[in-house]
Amino acid sequence: MSPPAHADVNTPRPHPRAAALIDLAIVAAVVLGFFSLSVSLELSEQVSRWTHGYERWQVDELALSLLLVSAGLVWFGWRRWRELAVEMRARSSVEESNLRMLAQNRQLARQLIQLQEQERRHLARELHDELGQCCVAIKFDAASIAQDTRDRLPLVYASARAIAETAEHLHEVVRGMLHRLRPAGLDDLGLVACLQLLVESWSQRYGIACTFAAEGELDDFDEITNIAFYRTVQESLTNIAQHAHAAQASVTIRRASAGDCIALTIEDNGAGIRMDSMRNGLGVLGMSERINALGGSLSFAPGLSGGTRIDAVLPVPSAARSTV
Repeated sequence: MSPPAHADVNTPRPHPRAAALIDLAIVAAVVLGFFSLSVSLELSEQVSRWTHGYERWQVDELALSLLLVSAGLVWFGWRRWRELAVEMRARSSVEESNLRMLAQNRQLARQLIQLQEQERRHLARELHDELGQCCVAIKFDAASIAQDTRDRLPLVYASARAIAETAEHLHEVVRGMLHRLRPAGLDDLGLVACLQLLVESWSQRYGIACTFAAEGELDDFDEITNIAFYRTVQESLTNIAQHAHAAQASVTIRRASAGDCIALTIEDNGAGIRMDSMRNGLGVLGMSERINALGGSLSFAPGLSGGTRIDAVLPVPSAARSTV
C-alpha cells in the first residue's frame, strides 16, 4: 500500500527515546487537563449523585474497578514490553552474528577464488613451459625426420608427417587449455579488450552471432573483479553454446553514471533454459560464488526475445571508485 500523497518518506523521524518522552508528555497533559476539568465540574460529586439511585447494583464501585483494570493493563503491557525488549536484543545479537558470518564467508570465498586463480596461473605456466615446449620439439623433430626420409623411406616419411600433425593438434589443445585457465592479456590489455576477444573467438568457434558493448570506465578494477566478470561471461557463453540453441547473443557491460556499481548483461534468443536446472549447475554455482564473494548479485530471467537473460551487478572496488 502506497503512502498518502502528502506524506514525505524522506522526513527524518525522531529518536525512539525522544518519541517516548513526547508520548509521556502528551499523556501527562491529557491527565492534567482531565483533572482540571473534573475539579471545575466537580465530576466526582456528580458521579456520586448519578449512581446513588443504583446503590443496590454497586455501580459506585465501578470507577475503582475500572481503575484497577487500567493498572492491571499497564502492568501487563510493561511485562510484554520487557519480554519484547529481551527478544529484540536476542534478535539483534543473532543478526549481528549472521552479518559477521556472512562477511567471513564472503572473505573466505574471496580467498578461495584467489587461490584458485593462483593455481590456474601456475598450471597454465607449467603447461606452457613443459607440455607446450615438448609439443613444439616433437613437431620440429618429426618435420626433420620427414624431410630426411621424404624420397628414400616413404613409410617413415608418412609416419613422421602424422607425428607432426598430431603434435600440432596437441599444441592447439594446450593453447586452448591455457586460454581457459588464464585469460590471455587480462593484465596487459584490460577487461574490455579481453572480453571483446573472448566474444569474437566464441562467435567464430560456434558460429553464433554475438555483439559486445562496453560503457563507462572499465579498465581500472583489481584482478579479482576482472576475473569475476571474465569467468561469468566465459561460463555464460559456454552454456549458450551447449544448451540454448541460439542464433544470436549479446554481452553488455556498463558502469553506472555515479560510478558505484558495474552491471553485466548476457542475453540470447535461444529456446531458453529451465531456471531451476540452471541454478543447480556447477558452472552457475561457480559464477554465483564469485559474484557474491565480491558483494554483488547474480540473477536469471527470460530474455526479451525468448531466450535467457543473465544479470550480474557488482559494486565498484573502493580503489577504483576513488578515481572516478
